[in-house]
Amino acid sequence: MPLRTAAPAALAPPETDFLHLAYRPDVHQLVARWRRPVSGAELRRGYRALLAAAEAAACPYWVVDVRGRGSALDAVATRWLTADFLPLLPARLAGPVYLGYLASPRHLAALGAPAPPAAAARVAFFAEEGALNQWLVQQQGGATRGTKL
Repeated sequence: MPLRTAAPAALAPPETDFLHLAYRPDVHQLVARWRRPVSGAELRRGYRALLAAAEAAACPYWVVDVRGRGSALDAVATRWLTADFLPLLPARLAGPVYLGYLASPRHLAALGAPAPPAAAARVAFFAEEGALNQWLVQQQGGATRGTKL
């Protein structure tokens, strides 16, 4: 998949006080940074905005920074994300989506062993942004070579 060199104005996602979205055409990644703890409705609204931005950019490579969001998701939010939202992604983005989550070490420890991701998404958790970006670059390389991940 070719890297994009410029982001059209239509790719500028709306700003909210709880989520900052930005498309990085230089590395073909969509970056979502949660700014504060959110309600269930805000969480759903934020992930829907992330999907809309991903569709506009045709970008299945996501950096999701949850450090500003605070605590882990409750059971209802987790169920919505894994059972309702993630399964939508392959049809909407014509293939799997790669979600690299950036979390604090404390949040990572609280997660324990994450549940297996839906077939719709490849999910990995990181404490450092460099390692997350390296993982996404590797996924891009595998996707462009046709390697099954």
